[in-house]
Amino acid sequence: MKLKHFLFAAVLLLAFSCSEKPKVDDGKNFHLEGTVEGLPDGEQLLVTDGDGFPVDTLTVAQGKFSYSAKVDTVSFYTIFVMNNPANNVNFFTEPGTVQMKLSTSSTESTVGGTTANDALQLLMQETAPYYEKINELEELISNDTTLSPGSDWALAERYMQLYNEIERKMRAAAEPNITNELGYMLAVRFIDEQADAELLEKLIAKMPENFRHRRPVVKLQAILNSRINTDEGQVIPDFTLLTPDSTQLSVMGEVKQHQFTIIDFWASWCNPCRAEMPAMRQLYTDFKEKGLGIVSISLDDKAEDWRQAIIDLKMEWTQLSDLKGRDNAAARAFRVSTIPYMVVVDSVGTILKKGLRGDDLRLFISDLLP
Repeated sequence: MKLKHFLFAAVLLLAFSCSEKPKVDDGKNFHLEGTVEGLPDGEQLLVTDGDGFPVDTLTVAQGKFSYSAKVDTVSFYTIFVMNNPANNVNFFTEPGTVQMKLSTSSTESTVGGTTANDALQLLMQETAPYYEKINELEELISNDTTLSPGSDWALAERYMQLYNEIERKMRAAAEPNITNELGYMLAVRFIDEQADAELLEKLIAKMPENFRHRRPVVKLQAILNSRINTDEGQVIPDFTLLTPDSTQLSVMGEVKQHQFTIIDFWASWCNPCRAEMPAMRQLYTDFKEKGLGIVSISLDDKAEDWRQAIIDLKMEWTQLSDLKGRDNAAARAFRVSTIPYMVVVDSVGTILKKGLRGDDLRLFISDLLP
């Protein structure tokens, strides 16, 4: 999965006339000059908007193609080779002349010539090694039918680590580019308003005034202003999630039954989470009679995998999930970016500590329940 696939859903609504071919530069003209490698004359290219809707078709002639339009709004587009959609390049339609190279090897395709497109090219260069490794993993998974469950978990963990690195690169690219369209797009589409609320506040403050008046930013600011505070010392919000038998259960209802509760974010596909479970089982055995409860909230999206893992790992405490994967409502509220992730609360839901695990978690619980 390339950055272009990762980014193509993140797009502003477009005001882009495809039939108009401007000849005079009035500061609102976009012009694309492209070269191709490994494609014959007559090869058809498809231009799509960020939602994947076709905008225009181009034809390769003498190893080149071009595209022009008059733009009122800078937007995010993609050019695909019709016979090979995996071969594609993203670009911003900002005024100016953009140079593009479309190669049969997608890692060698380039774009540049304007501020946002130069920044996009740099980001793609920085993330390309991670996408290459992801492609290798996908090929391994698709071709090897002998993988064991343990290998599957390890591969899933590696897969997520790679995507976490890509997300880190994207977050890092937002601030230095916040005055151009790449930074704006990263801020409003790829930075989580719960997990990275402070970063978003900082980015919005640094945006040009005309960016801050755009509808997505106004909406995002409203969300930030109303976000749930899950810092230490705050009382947790309540969530109603599903048990493995599909019964709805309140997190706060469980918390009130114990002197202290560990809220454990995990998933069946997370190898470090599974490795943590023997210690969690021992912790529960040693302290449940003293007033310790555990509520494990799974970031699974497949009920069967979730239920089987609970059995395999002998997790004899409260199990909850909304089966929405990483979009789990509770995980978003607690700004969970990596798992396993533990939150310790008291009987009224006050957050005492976040992020402990292993020996550090056991020591903390031992001090609470000597």
